Amino acid sequence: MALTQTQIDSYERDGYLIVREALTAGELAELVDTCDFFARQALELTGDSDVIELDDAPHLADGPPLIRRIKSPHTNHETFAKMLAHPGILDVVEDLIGHDIRWMHSKLNAKQPGGGGIGEWHTDWGYYPHTNDSVLEVGIAIDPCTEASGCMLVVPGTHTGRAYDHSQNGRFVGGVRPGEFDPADVVPVELQPGDISLHHVRLLHGSAQNHTKRQRRLLLHGYTAADAWPIMARSQPSDWPEWDAQILRGSPTTHARLEACPVVVPLPDPPAFGLFKLQAQMEESHFAEAAS
Repeated sequence: MALTQTQIDSYERDGYLIVREALTAGELAELVDTCDFFARQALELTGDSDVIELDDAPHLADGPPLIRRIKSPHTNHETFAKMLAHPGILDVVEDLIGHDIRWMHSKLNAKQPGGGGIGEWHTDWGYYPHTNDSVLEVGIAIDPCTEASGCMLVVPGTHTGRAYDHSQNGRFVGGVRPGEFDPADVVPVELQPGDISLHHVRLLHGSAQNHTKRQRRLLLHGYTAADAWPIMARSQPSDWPEWDAQILRGSPTTHARLEACPVVVPLPDPPAFGLFKLQAQMEESHFAEAAS
């Protein structure tokens, strides 16, 4: 086992876990170099591409184009593909959701300096419910992820409770309304470069602005147990070979494991899908400065 029983118990109780120094110095340096490669590509853009989503924060409008998100990075560079199948990370994931592991998605979120880059409070389960909740997200810190730089914030224990509604005015907006939790219960998940966090698909989480003078980059991987099948069609490939190829460890199965997990279906579909574009439609931000 890669994790101790104490770590596993902590994850099951709180819904998240930090593993320090999960990457070697060499692996981290390779990630930084690859991110810098994409940053140079972004400088040539005048708008979003199929791979790069630019940061549209007002305070960045007069500067060079800067990255807010790299979409599906594992399909666009070998370094990111290696990270998705990193044996040490998969060992940790296996201890939490079992041996048969499927990847679901990858993305890289960058918070640029000086504000912006918020993630309104939500659960990943609100976006892609499955037949069971053996589903988690791994965050790989490329830069220091602190409260000042907008690290992930969580409400421990919310992964065992109700399903949260992520809609407003009859439309899925990808975030929950303010007042759904007690701010006194919020815990920052602070990471140093090379650390990883793991959080349960049903855990309530968000992140505030980056107020430091350097960017904050976080590589995110979604993993599921092979017998956790998506309820929503948007979460699965269109053909079986593509679906089968997403197994990273163990064996595929056509037997879905059904568990009594609460679900609020993320419908009707919004005009544009994607966390940042969706959450921009929310009536009220959880973070006062985001609305100012």
